[in-house]
Amino acid sequence: MEQMVTIMGQLSQAAAPRENSKANAFNTPSMKARDSFDGTQAHKLRWFIQSFQLIFHNDPANFFPDRKKVLYSTSFRTGRDGKWIEPYLSNISN
Repeated sequence: MEQMVTIMGQLSQAAAPRENSKANAFNTPSMKARDSFDGTQAHKLRWFIQSFQLIFHNDPANFFPDRKKVLYSTSFRTGRDGKWIEPYLSNISN
């Protein structure tokens, strides 16, 4: 029985993720760079949002919690749309 406990302990250690192990790291496929959205062509909004959903579903570990999703997608907002979000950005650090 002791031997079984020892083996189980060794197996759980072997299965535990290693923090600095680049050899075992899973690389998510790279995705096309996003186009910015300036708010002047409303028909492009749906694609703009869907493109980020693809990115977030492709690499959920890098976009958790939701705050990271908001910050990342906001960086692609320009022009009129970028101006609209500007006041909210100052509240992020507060």
